[in-house]
Amino acid sequence: MLILETTMKTIIAVYIYILLVPHAAFSAQVGSPAPSFVLKDLQGNTVSLSDFKGKVIFLDFWAPWCTPCREELPELDRLYKKHGTDGFEVVGICLDTPTARIATFLQKVPVTFRILMDEEGIAAEAYRFSGVPTGFLIDRNGNIRKQYKGFAKDLLPLYEKEISDLLKQ
Repeated sequence: MLILETTMKTIIAVYIYILLVPHAAFSAQVGSPAPSFVLKDLQGNTVSLSDFKGKVIFLDFWAPWCTPCREELPELDRLYKKHGTDGFEVVGICLDTPTARIATFLQKVPVTFRILMDEEGIAAEAYRFSGVPTGFLIDRNGNIRKQYKGFAKDLLPLYEKEISDLLKQ
């Protein structure tokens, strides 16, 4: 009887959790608020998504072993240099470890925007995507406006237009 009672309490608790707790799988959809995170940069500084409040953000998930990422990062850096003074930020979230490997990669493919490390998969779990690179364009109000899966140079005019449009708002 005690086992049955304990099992029922557990089942009820699970149902309450499912019904009441918002899940990350639904939080990173276009039109919804961008899930917050706190990660470390390569210098060990703590960085939060809220540090970029009021800016248009291109949040880019990448890894050094990813061939399209090697092509994408310099192009994102070009966009950052072009629009950074207008309130645009690129935030690269690296899904690889260790830090030394990331630093070595960035010596070969240098960028001027902020690189964060997601060693425990916190941000990746919150944004729920498949494959890298994956980018999220976030407006000044903190809402996800676009999700980009993969990278090809023919996407650059689209990035440019959508970033410019959001910066005008």
